[in-house]
Amino acid sequence: MSGQSDIMLDLTTEQFATALSKLGRLPPDAPQGVLDIGSNSVRLVGFSGSARTPLPIYNERAFVKLGESVSASGRIEGDYYTLALDTFRRFRKIADQLGIDRLAAFATAAVREADNRDAFLADAEHVLGHKIRVLSGEEEAILSADGVMLGIPGAEGIVADLGGGSLELAYVSGNQTQHWASLKLGVLALQQASDGKLDAMERLIGQAFEGLDWLPQAKDKPIYIVGGTWRALAKLHMDYADYGLEVLHQYEMQPAEVGDFFKFVATEGSRAQQIMARMSGNRRDALPAASLILQGLMDAVRPSRLIVSANAVREGVLYQELKSKYRALDPLLMACEEMAARSCKSEPYSHELAQWTQQLYRHAAPENFSVAQLNRLRQAGCLISDLAWANHPSFRAAAVSNAVLTAPFTGITHGERVFLSRALSCRHELRGPQLSQTPDFGALSLTPTDDRLARALGLSQRLAHSLSASLPGVLAQTKLKVGRKKVKLTISPALGDLAAPIIEKRTAALAEALQLEPVVRVRALKDAASD
Repeated sequence: MSGQSDIMLDLTTEQFATALSKLGRLPPDAPQGVLDIGSNSVRLVGFSGSARTPLPIYNERAFVKLGESVSASGRIEGDYYTLALDTFRRFRKIADQLGIDRLAAFATAAVREADNRDAFLADAEHVLGHKIRVLSGEEEAILSADGVMLGIPGAEGIVADLGGGSLELAYVSGNQTQHWASLKLGVLALQQASDGKLDAMERLIGQAFEGLDWLPQAKDKPIYIVGGTWRALAKLHMDYADYGLEVLHQYEMQPAEVGDFFKFVATEGSRAQQIMARMSGNRRDALPAASLILQGLMDAVRPSRLIVSANAVREGVLYQELKSKYRALDPLLMACEEMAARSCKSEPYSHELAQWTQQLYRHAAPENFSVAQLNRLRQAGCLISDLAWANHPSFRAAAVSNAVLTAPFTGITHGERVFLSRALSCRHELRGPQLSQTPDFGALSLTPTDDRLARALGLSQRLAHSLSASLPGVLAQTKLKVGRKKVKLTISPALGDLAAPIIEKRTAALAEALQLEPVVRVRALKDAASD
């Protein structure tokens, strides 16, 4: 399973907290807003959190279909014009209610190509009360790539953003956009140019990709797919594959799987019809063109896999506002810092716990993760180990597991979500089969070895809680040391009364998960350090 650890700065959780304080947070009652005026739809998103880990707190889309008007007459006019202005009035009202002072409004291909764009923009800006930036094809491609790099650190391959009026492509590597192109292959534009005929669509797609001599550079690298229609297609593929999670961001598909899925849909069997019925009418109409574009792109690139990105131009606008030193920060750890600040009892304790468990995976031999990945997940898990403290004890394990599996995290693969979910559920009281049986997530299920390592993280947190009540100031007077044969817990004589049977029991449970021998002793920490 791939991870992002290798490209992250080697920082402690305390340093992430410091960075977060310097970045500042956007409180929920004063978020930053982004208005995306696309060829097919207009979307308003209000972001809270920090600029490094933006959290959508309001998200609404209206299908305005400006691209249809431009394709038909070269202008935005008639009902399309009226609906657009009505949509802007509504979104301005919502933005005012949300307390959005800064609204980054931008328009893409349809407005860019409209013969009456200046008149339309004048009316739109008057109604909206904000300036609207018309993006060039280059700006759109680069911003989309920036959005992907914000949410998937270390992304390397082709970013493909499919809209109604255009398809933006970018080759990203080393956190930079190396090449870009804007093609008139948006679903609405392609339908118009081909008169809805599939063979004509295929010809136009092939001709467009033939002119991009840099596409083969991405062979055996991912294609990061962006855009509402492709995301809807990926959601259908999840249903088709009976996938274990419902999170679209960083959902991965193999090219051969996508080809088989297209054939399955073409059969129009009863199950295919049931799955297709879950797609909205607007997206379903666009699916034939979107599928042909994706197949043509896969034929031109020969990628290793397809990865869905929930981030695009909107998040790219936020990414460009960040200084480079903040772009390099780990978005998962930043998000966990923010979550800890909102929902956990004590941020300082979370940092102490991360330090206290630093030896946990010292001699680990995971099967489907690297040790660097495990340590990154350990840090993230320590930051939010107390996330479910306010829940009823009987439901804490389920609550924290569900929170990790569904949280709007970025910078985390689905396999890593499953690992972290299992670890944090084991932080709480699990009995019998819940503890010993690995949860079934289909292809994402942990191997027995990796499940033991996930359980070890949760059990180490449970042990720490028994020593400290998840409050700061205690763990520093104890030491957890993981060797090749033993797990040693040393407690300072000043806290000798804590050395009770429950501590021995929970140290033993941790040692069992690591397949080591437990040792609990009361002695000076300086003596323990010399072992």
